[in-house]
Amino acid sequence: MEAHIEREIAAHPSLVQIENGWRNSKEKRPGAIQLAHVREIETVIENPDAEPAPPCEAAKTAIIVYGKRIGSTLTICTDPNCPVHDPKAAAEQAANHAPVMVPASEEETPEEAEERERENAQRRKEFEEEQQRNDEERKQQFQREQEEQEAERTRLAELYKARLATLDRIVANAPAMFSAAQLRTFLSAVINLDPYTFEDVAEYFIGEDENNQQTVEEILASILASLSEDKLTGFALRLVLTQHAAIPSEGEVDFLAEAEAAFVPPPPEKNAKAKKAKAARSATPKQPVKSLPKTAQESEAA
Repeated sequence: MEAHIEREIAAHPSLVQIENGWRNSKEKRPGAIQLAHVREIETVIENPDAEPAPPCEAAKTAIIVYGKRIGSTLTICTDPNCPVHDPKAAAEQAANHAPVMVPASEEETPEEAEERERENAQRRKEFEEEQQRNDEERKQQFQREQEEQEAERTRLAELYKARLATLDRIVANAPAMFSAAQLRTFLSAVINLDPYTFEDVAEYFIGEDENNQQTVEEILASILASLSEDKLTGFALRLVLTQHAAIPSEGEVDFLAEAEAAFVPPPPEKNAKAKKAKAARSATPKQPVKSLPKTAQESEAA
């Protein structure tokens, strides 16, 4: 993508470079501007029978060098007060149309002609001054908006930096083993990370309830809140391993099989109890059999 962008800029040096997303000023491309600072012009004509919009003098071709739609080209209007693409500017222009000049009459005297020209010149001057005031007000308004946007971006950057520091503190204080409250917090964050990943898990819990109108996050959050502490790890395993229940492709890691080896104890061997009892008997030393006293008849027979 970087190579494509460089080729396009080299082939068309007049391309305006657009960044379609916020990032640190040190990372920005030199000379690139934010898409929010210009107006994208729709070039696709949905209705061929409609009269095409007239072009404007500020229209230019641009290429997106960062963010969404990176590498694509588009047409932009660089005039914030363009009367063609800004409805507000168009309305102001219509309201402040050029003054009508008084035409000369057939019986006009030189003095009347001079007075008429003086009045027309005064009208033109007042109109131009009004236009300049409006342009200056729009420029000041645009400048204020840009300053406010920049201040907001700076505030968000500082806030994000502070949140990253919070994340570092959390990781630095991570325990060797989660408590029940910590595990609940962790699982809540996982559920809301990408809910579309856990649709199958939500379907498992709601079963055949077709009338359930809850979102995936709501279903899983409700189940999580109702679980006892001894069920949290099982919920975590179902959350993570449901996607791995599908048959893996050749060469892929079978995480379900690995989890089975790690969490499921091996089944007991057949006749294990019998073998254990036999082993115990074999290990027990035999006791000598004591002879009983003989009876009188046995003694005589002997």
